[in-house]
Amino acid sequence: MNSEESVDDIILRTQKRLEFFFKDQVFSTEFVDEGLDSGDIFIKPSEILPYLQTALLDDKVIEVEMDGMTRVYFSRMYDDPVFVEDEEDETGNHPVHPDYNPGDYLQNLSHVVTLPIEPGIGNLHIRHSKSIVLRQFMSSYAVELGCFFQEMTTVKDLPVLRLSFPVIGRIIRGAREFRAKVPVKHNLQIMIIGKRKQGTMTTRVVDISASGCSFSIKKEEQSLFVPEETRTFEFIHEGMLIVRLTGKVRHVSKIRGKNGTEFICGLQFDLATRAIAAQVEGIVATVQRAHLKELSDLSEESGLSLKT
Repeated sequence: MNSEESVDDIILRTQKRLEFFFKDQVFSTEFVDEGLDSGDIFIKPSEILPYLQTALLDDKVIEVEMDGMTRVYFSRMYDDPVFVEDEEDETGNHPVHPDYNPGDYLQNLSHVVTLPIEPGIGNLHIRHSKSIVLRQFMSSYAVELGCFFQEMTTVKDLPVLRLSFPVIGRIIRGAREFRAKVPVKHNLQIMIIGKRKQGTMTTRVVDISASGCSFSIKKEEQSLFVPEETRTFEFIHEGMLIVRLTGKVRHVSKIRGKNGTEFICGLQFDLATRAIAAQVEGIVATVQRAHLKELSDLSEESGLSLKT
């Protein structure tokens, strides 16, 4: 930010950026002024940086929106480490520089790296996009960051997208129902009761809210889940049954992960009684505490102030 800019100049510049990236809204100068003052609108790289660091280290799923279109794509942040070019390991690859810590490249404030987006057709559209919004969901709000496409490239032979460092961000309060990410170490599982000729299967819960959840499935298991179909399932933690309930399949999706393409199924719960709803709320609260502890440990280990 230019230190010689007047407050009015900053408000006007911010207003133009908001209208460029978020085309579905009109932003008055009063609204922009209040947003900058409250922190719900931010343009300083130092204010944008912690959200990017959190998305990378917490392995968050990010929504990707292009040119104000309603079609939303999905991706994850990816690291862009510094390699020792004059050394090779036993596999013939250059090792990561010993002084490099995960996410350090973001502190250069020059660019952002993401995995290719899903559905895959979006990787063609994004090359010709004029504006990109990256959206991530926090505990009680969403963060939207405006940036631009730079190039398709590779990191350690893995295809990735290189985007500009965001030039503006805003916070959307109450963007969706609170959803808690389930830490892998928390070991919350869901057992889907078989029907027809399908067997019962047990898998990992990815996230959970008071009204639904998503869980991991294998590629070949996608056909077992039909949208709007009712399924019976049980939540299991550390081998102990917590609650049994029913719900409807809402979606079967795929998204790129660090270890390849992941497949996710989403369920909406049928909360037949207040007692069942209370049990689900208890699961959500326990998962959230575990996730906050995981973020706290990540913050301490990395020395960064991660966002919740």
